[in-house]
Amino acid sequence: MHLHELLAVEGNQQTQANKVRKELESTFDKKRHLFERKIVTFTSSTEGSEPVVEEQSDINTTVSKEIQWIKGHLTKALDLEYQIAETNTIARADVELDDGSVLLKAVPATSLLELQKRMAELLELAKAIPTLDPAKGFQADPAAGEGVFQARIVNRDRTKKVPKAFVAYEATKEHPAQVQMFNEDIKTGTITTQEWSGMMTPADKAAVLDRIESLTRAIRAARSRANTAEVDRKNKIGDAIFTYIFG
Repeated sequence: MHLHELLAVEGNQQTQANKVRKELESTFDKKRHLFERKIVTFTSSTEGSEPVVEEQSDINTTVSKEIQWIKGHLTKALDLEYQIAETNTIARADVELDDGSVLLKAVPATSLLELQKRMAELLELAKAIPTLDPAKGFQADPAAGEGVFQARIVNRDRTKKVPKAFVAYEATKEHPAQVQMFNEDIKTGTITTQEWSGMMTPADKAAVLDRIESLTRAIRAARSRANTAEVDRKNKIGDAIFTYIFG
């Protein structure tokens, strides 16, 4: 039998074992009468009267019988857990990437399971990475340090409003000149905006996400291979434990 076959039934086996154990605990606690025999008789004072049984109950089972009954269920669960743990000490597989290269060699099956969980966490972390705004034309700026990008330099004019007079109609003998006032924007200088950012490029983030997904697939495949390890079903501990505890 292979390890993955035991893993497939482990949950049901443990559930069944817990169920029967709790049922027997309840029997021991609330149904003590099942383990007792009781006879209540009445004997009249009248001479020659025969005793009369007024109450009687018989033993339905014994503790030893119940322990023997549950032993089958619990030893199976104990043996199953032990066999899985024992096989996990030898179940290993290489983590092979899509290009066939081996990233990790002979990783234990239990570690591969944990690695799957860690990959899920790293994927969520990578998804949250902020990225540069492509519209700003960021380029790597080695002078500013590794991982720092500089945006395209943006120049814009700074202006101020200067009042100006506009003569709509020149003055005549009959009418004065009609003058309208307005504000004219006059350039006073240039504003230069320079931006740097330590965010990641969208392309680099996409590459990180792709590598995480690729590695996750590789780990899942390695775990599947590791779980094909042969299980020695002769490895059992349940009977020894019950014999020691209950005799």
